[in-house]
Amino acid sequence: MTRTQSAFAAVFALALAGCGGGNNDTPAPAVPKVHEHETAATARIVIEAESAGMFEKPVEVDNDATASGGRCIKVEGDAGKPNGEVAGENGKKYPARWGAAIYKFNVPEDGQYRIWGRKFWRDGCGNSWTFVVNGGAPVQFGGDGTYDRWDWKAAPALYDLKKGENMLEVLNREAGVKLDKLIVTRDMDYTPQGME
Repeated sequence: MTRTQSAFAAVFALALAGCGGGNNDTPAPAVPKVHEHETAATARIVIEAESAGMFEKPVEVDNDATASGGRCIKVEGDAGKPNGEVAGENGKKYPARWGAAIYKFNVPEDGQYRIWGRKFWRDGCGNSWTFVVNGGAPVQFGGDGTYDRWDWKAAPALYDLKKGENMLEVLNREAGVKLDKLIVTRDMDYTPQGME
């Protein structure tokens, strides 16, 4: 490993505590996979969706042999959606925030970043999540018509992130959705393929 590679790797030498999820109060930062050809501008921070530091029901970890590592997160098809009617409850509604997976991750430098998600949609009534980065404006992730298979989609916004720790909240928006993996990158020419 060259001195440059070693210095770059040191930026990401963080322990990943709480991997595999749970309900602790401090989501651990995701550690990117550092490849020899990467620089700070092209590095990819790869986050397994099931590694969230905190979950809020009805978002939960699911075993799925077609997902990376055999696991992903999901909102079950009958779990309801924020502000939606609760079936059989005479006008009762779900709360405005109804389910989340929360991630902390580190980026190597200030800049504009894109977030990709490997997602699986049930149908047109179950094809989106909401992304909130560092407490900013909610952004709808999804809404496309690719159903019954995993594929990659970029969030429709670019995010101005500061060097060091940042936070992503993946919020339930519609039931019947899954999320396998997230990638955060400054490389605007990069498109993930397969399970990455």
